[in-house]
Amino acid sequence: MSTKEPKEASFDHVLKYTGIFGGVQGLTILMSAVRNKFASLFLGTAGFGLMAIYTTISDFIQSATNMGIPMASVQHLAELFESGDEARIRHFVGVVRTWSFWTAMLAAVLTLATAPLLSHLYFEADTGSTLDIMLLAPMVVALMIAAGEISVLKGLRHLKRVALISVLSALCTLCLTVPIFWAMGMRGILLSLNISTWAVTLVHLMFTTPLYPWRISLPSREVFREGWPLLRIGIPYVLTAFVGTVCMLLQNAYLKRESSEETLGLYRVAYTLMIGYGGIIYSAFESDFFPRLSSVNNDMTARNKVINQQIHASILLVSPMLIALLVFLPVIILILFKDTFLPAADMAVLLSQYMFFRGITTPISYTALARGESRLYLLMEVIYDLFALATVCLCFHYLGLLGAGLGLALSAIFDLVLIRSCYGVHFHFRFTKDIFRLIIPQWLLLTTAMFTCLYLDSVWRYALGIPLLMASCVYSFRYLSRESELVQKLQKKLHLCRK
Repeated sequence: MSTKEPKEASFDHVLKYTGIFGGVQGLTILMSAVRNKFASLFLGTAGFGLMAIYTTISDFIQSATNMGIPMASVQHLAELFESGDEARIRHFVGVVRTWSFWTAMLAAVLTLATAPLLSHLYFEADTGSTLDIMLLAPMVVALMIAAGEISVLKGLRHLKRVALISVLSALCTLCLTVPIFWAMGMRGILLSLNISTWAVTLVHLMFTTPLYPWRISLPSREVFREGWPLLRIGIPYVLTAFVGTVCMLLQNAYLKRESSEETLGLYRVAYTLMIGYGGIIYSAFESDFFPRLSSVNNDMTARNKVINQQIHASILLVSPMLIALLVFLPVIILILFKDTFLPAADMAVLLSQYMFFRGITTPISYTALARGESRLYLLMEVIYDLFALATVCLCFHYLGLLGAGLGLALSAIFDLVLIRSCYGVHFHFRFTKDIFRLIIPQWLLLTTAMFTCLYLDSVWRYALGIPLLMASCVYSFRYLSRESELVQKLQKKLHLCRK
């Protein structure tokens, strides 16, 4: 291993980039939380359920039509960036944009064509909803174009622009959707989705066109031929996303048919609280972890080291955050939403287990991506998605929203066992000896907090929950103080300030 690799794979490197992208993600989530607060006031639980349906449909259309272009183009642009050939870079940016444009047109056609079927799946005899789903076509086109633009910036390492786009997009969405919700209520959901999505796309173009003016080659056979290798790389990942989105589509449809839009809205709130807000750590490290893992993908020892370090960082940072969310969940719901959303709390409590185990599984699952073994990645994800769909629907049938949370938690445990077993054999992945000394204490603290919040009243919730939170924070900080030079320097500075 070179002298540079230890530095790149160091614990401080993980913390540094988690902090940078986590800060950006935190600002984005803060603005999203403000928007959700106003949406809860103006739309209610039924409005949240309807937004969840429209969002799921748009995700389904995207995953069915993007051909893997955004993901595959990042890899190819990164290779061109390393070569420094500016002419080839500019040409290939045009290729990416042309393919993004045509897949956007395909997405619009698919939206219009499948609207009757999707309307029947979600709304049964309500024929007016077919037109509503057709009106998602402009939104889907904007999303596809924006995906192509952000892949250009990521592939060419313009990460500051990526961060700024994330913040400005969230700000635009907040400023544009809230007035529409206030003026039109649920009738304004489709309008707000279309306007805010196009505004976000324009933000993307503001940051990419100064670097590379927007040009496409509509009838060019050569451009289509050059983009064809991207499809060979991207199709397995498209299928993965497609299966996942279809499973989510069916799951949401089942929940709505079994109950109501209000229940689906509560499900969405619980999901947002624990997986959206609680997942800030995972969203932050994804921007840095995959390139680091890819750089050592042929070295089994170095690869295992990078994965285990990422698991360490994930568990140390996310465990205190999850316990804090559990303990203060009722207060958070009242601040971010309103009291009619409090029934979502029990499901959100169980989702803490889902988030914890995802912190272990996700770094391991990236191995197949880094190694380029797309078929194996597809197989693992399809098995997980089908298991999660069956488990969530079954548990919801018997236990309602609490069962949906239980189903997702069980699916995360199943995924960990599946990925660890398969990748242990195929890629010789191994946990380090100290990983269980790290995981088990944090899991016991989280699980104790979970049962405390499920079965005890508010007084005991805080009387027991706050000490558990403090214990988790102290445990993480002590470990970090041993492993991280950044934390050690911070301790020294704090010690000098006290003197």
